Amino acid sequence: MSDSRNRRPTGGLSALAGSTPEIAGYKIERLIGEGGFGQVWRATRDGALVAIKILHLELIRSHDAIVRFERELEATERLNHHNVVRALDHGTLEDGRPYLVLEYVEGPSLRDVIHERGSLPPGEMLAILEPLCEALAAAHTLGLVHRDVKASNVILGHDTAGTRPVLLDFGLVKLLDQDGPGLTSSRSMLGTPAAMAPEQMRGQPVDARTDVYALGLLAYHMLTGAPAFGAPGVVQSYLQIHGPRPRPSSKVDVDPAIDEPIARALAPDPKQRFATTLEMLEALRAVIRPSQGGGEQDVVALYVEGGPAELAQAAAIASTAGLTMALTAPDSLIAVGPRAGVKVASLAAKLGEITAAKIAVGATQATITGSVVDGPALDVEGWAPYPLADGLWVAPEL
Repeated sequence: MSDSRNRRPTGGLSALAGSTPEIAGYKIERLIGEGGFGQVWRATRDGALVAIKILHLELIRSHDAIVRFERELEATERLNHHNVVRALDHGTLEDGRPYLVLEYVEGPSLRDVIHERGSLPPGEMLAILEPLCEALAAAHTLGLVHRDVKASNVILGHDTAGTRPVLLDFGLVKLLDQDGPGLTSSRSMLGTPAAMAPEQMRGQPVDARTDVYALGLLAYHMLTGAPAFGAPGVVQSYLQIHGPRPRPSSKVDVDPAIDEPIARALAPDPKQRFATTLEMLEALRAVIRPSQGGGEQDVVALYVEGGPAELAQAAAIASTAGLTMALTAPDSLIAVGPRAGVKVASLAAKLGEITAAKIAVGATQATITGSVVDGPALDVEGWAPYPLADGLWVAPEL
């Protein structure tokens, strides 16, 4: 952090609206971004590049716009994380426009990268999502909910360690430990509709799970190159709340196991989502980077004994739940999935619809390397009661 972040410069001067601003101590180079809220200028100070965000002149009398600026400043001052853009300075121009000086991150936006490439492979998607999940977890610990996580608010910078995803724009942040002045211009909802959770659309309280939903949308966007619920509009908003959860594997050639953690992140009811961004991250890691070289992991194991129709039904349910088929025989099957990535209650409910079969869902260990499964999960008698009775048995610990 720079000490200058706590100073409000008094020497700022502004030219006429629309011309290049003048700020004491900074050399303004060029305009690099503009939207309905303000402009972003590239500048230097003592030879170092910075980005300066300046509110539009017509918004200086807007309560909501000023609060947004203040919240972005407070949020970035609270949050010192490698993958969050840093605030360096702030002040007010002579014409009343507030400005915020941010570190300059060189690199394309994630939106531009997706637009250019169409989609990203799961490993690359996870490499980008990991630091964002960690940055948001740090924000949530401090009582901050971003509320506008989307591809255009992520810059793919670089440092000595390689790609550095950086999360921008905390202007819509919710400070959970403060009531504070409200942002009321939207009346019922605040954020970008295509990146909003159902509770935002309804104007209901938000928490960490709101950002989990946005991360689910972002993961789907990276994997498929398309929005999860289609083009923006009333239909999209309806589908986000009421429609079936989108499955990346139905759009691109990825392991169907990825579908379950993304569907859980996108659950309309916050109670059905991951409680934290780190839980979501672990579930995605479990299916995208399974144990290698013989390492065992905790898994949910499924055993089904029955006729061809029952086995076909069970196999379809297992695939939808993100399980990997371990063994198949004419009268039985075994499937497993990383414990962190399997929603057991939903799995059991669907399996309960199968009649004339013996079914067991238990907790055990296995190694999963691609489509190859090995380990204790293959010994059904080791994790399920024997002999198995007709119907469904679920291990009490699950």
